[in-house]
Amino acid sequence: MAVVLVSLGSSVAVGGADDIKKVKRLVARLQLELLQIKEISSKSAGEQLAILEPQNAKIKILVENNRKLSEKISSLSLKISVLEEQLEKYQSRSNSAQLSELNQLATVFALVSVGEVNSIEPLVLELVNKGNNLQKDLLILLLAETQKNQGLLEPSLGYYGALISDYPKSPYFNRAVFEASELLGKLGHAEEQMSMLEALKESDGPYGELARKKLE
Repeated sequence: MAVVLVSLGSSVAVGGADDIKKVKRLVARLQLELLQIKEISSKSAGEQLAILEPQNAKIKILVENNRKLSEKISSLSLKISVLEEQLEKYQSRSNSAQLSELNQLATVFALVSVGEVNSIEPLVLELVNKGNNLQKDLLILLLAETQKNQGLLEPSLGYYGALISDYPKSPYFNRAVFEASELLGKLGHAEEQMSMLEALKESDGPYGELARKKLE
């Protein structure tokens, strides 16, 4: 009986030890599986991050570019608004200045029509020097003609000379050269008169023809 009990006790002890070993092996296996799962999870997360990282970088670049573009658009919009405002002001000033200059020119013509030519020179010179809306070569021609008509030959010659030197492409250039040559002749400068006529004789139009006749 005692032998049987001892044998049974040993069997139970051995069986309990095996169970513990099994449990330990199971725990170890579970721990290993957990580590593997963690490793796989970490690897997967790393791969996902690796995939997402360039996309995140691209998104950041796009966001930054969009911000810069928005700033540029805002800046350009502001500049356009300022330019439009300045253009409106300039047009307003320009129209006002043009009206003022036209009124002054009308005054000049009114003075000429009533024979008060002595008063027009400062008005016309102001238009020439400060104005921006009237044809300046024509204004100088007006001064030269009115001075000549008053018998003021030297001042008239000075204005014709100004037209010739300052406006060589003026449609009144040939007229100014011929009239200046005439004044030079009246003032006793025959050589200078001939020089101007020589320069004019090859020109087309009425003043070239007049110069050729003078030189015959």
